[in-house]
Amino acid sequence: MVSYSATSSIRRPPLSTSVRFVKPSPYPKWVAQGLLAAARIRIPAWDRALEQIQTTQLGQMRRLARHAAGTEFGRLHGFREIRTYSDWTDRVPIGDYDSFFPAIERMMAGEKNLLVPEFVPYFGNSSGSSNQGRSKFLPITERQIRYQRAMGTDALFRYLFWAKDDRFATGYTLGLLPPTTMKDQGAVKVTCNPALMFTKVPMLARPLYIPHGPAQLESDYDKKLTMIAEQYLDYDVRTITGTTCWFSLLFDKLLEVAYRRGRRVRNVSDLWPNLRFLIGGGVAAEPYLPVIRERVGREDLVLVDTYNATEGGLLAVSDHSGQPGMLMIPDRGVFFEFVPVDELDAPRPTRLPLWDVQPGVNYAILVSTCSGLYSYKLGDIVRFPSVSPPRIEFAGRLSGCLSTTQELTTHVEVQRAMDHALGQFAVTTVDYAAGADVGVEGTAKSRYLLFAEFESDVPPDPAAFARAFDEGLCVENRVYREHRSKDAAILPPELIVLPRGSVERFMRESGRTSVQTKFPRIVDDAGRDLLRSLRGTVA
Repeated sequence: MVSYSATSSIRRPPLSTSVRFVKPSPYPKWVAQGLLAAARIRIPAWDRALEQIQTTQLGQMRRLARHAAGTEFGRLHGFREIRTYSDWTDRVPIGDYDSFFPAIERMMAGEKNLLVPEFVPYFGNSSGSSNQGRSKFLPITERQIRYQRAMGTDALFRYLFWAKDDRFATGYTLGLLPPTTMKDQGAVKVTCNPALMFTKVPMLARPLYIPHGPAQLESDYDKKLTMIAEQYLDYDVRTITGTTCWFSLLFDKLLEVAYRRGRRVRNVSDLWPNLRFLIGGGVAAEPYLPVIRERVGREDLVLVDTYNATEGGLLAVSDHSGQPGMLMIPDRGVFFEFVPVDELDAPRPTRLPLWDVQPGVNYAILVSTCSGLYSYKLGDIVRFPSVSPPRIEFAGRLSGCLSTTQELTTHVEVQRAMDHALGQFAVTTVDYAAGADVGVEGTAKSRYLLFAEFESDVPPDPAAFARAFDEGLCVENRVYREHRSKDAAILPPELIVLPRGSVERFMRESGRTSVQTKFPRIVDDAGRDLLRSLRGTVA
């Protein structure tokens, strides 16, 4: 069985504090008790699906093939004959957005029976663009919406089951989500997946979800956070969901509003004492926890990390066991495959199902979904800290590695090197990013640049901090280590300390003004130059 509360190294938070709120929850305690009872049914079923991972995932694969067997794609690729994973790999090629684009374009004009038999009413406008520079509009069927609702409930149920929280529904859930606007485009609607899912919250649960009105429709993140703080200061907020790096910015706005109203508060817990549970995603949660806990004023705050994608919904969540990585959700309409990154450009790369992955290997992830994407390359690099049960972690983007001499340094390797450096100094970062200079000082050599805004104190010896970061990278990345040896091709990294407020200013000036966006862990040349313009002191 999957290990959860009995072996957890994470302390459960107390469940409630008695405070008078202007807006308490509209629901009595028995509603929350019903949710906990449902969690006690779902979590063992999820654990059994993980124990029987091959059977579970083959079932997902066969259902997808059976559902689409009569479609144009299904007939072309022999879906009716698919029984085994070998049948699947023999018939279904690895695809990307550009390969699916002709069918998607026709589906957006209202055609049916192309990738799935049914009419597809929604298309999620995903961030980024395809290899050919196209904006991505990804199909989202009503079947996927039902699965995604179940996935979101899974993340909540895993927490309720672990915390034994029978009071969750006696407070509000605040969503830091993009505006719930939908653009009519012919027969279909174009939106973003988080906003779409906010509109699909079940009617009985809607009174518990905020914000509403202008705060939900606002697209400028700075205005949005201020409006939320002003409107919901006196609500019993117990849960916040959104992109992890925006949480501390919301807390700053909340405290500003409280001070402006003459409230004598020390931290967010003085305003929202029952806030116990954050559901984040988009970036690794761990680097943000010190700042978030400092703002909230509690060490027992639970931050659930998630791995999600417009193409398939919530794919994995952290499970409160204290173990690295996120627990896969294998039984909610997504079939997973993985290709070793170093084989991705081979004529016939190795393709592995979820039950055959190996720990510690960098993989490109492929998903097949009930919305009509089959063996679709997400563009993410992932790895598995453990495989029984499968626990996944995001390692970077295929197009977003830092590489000056083919070292292909990933998002996770930068993060772990930074963790190594922070472990040697009593400092905390607001956020950080790594970039690179090529052709340093008239040579053919390169150098990594580490940009960091610190919470209060900066490292007393910035040069030593940069050396510690370098040590961490040498441990994480073999090619980097070899090319750093005797400064063969890569020179020592340079720490650039950013002044307070630089992260927020960078987000604004680089156009990252949606609550879906996050501070990049790896920056391109344009991002590097913008951060350099904000620099403080240099090691």
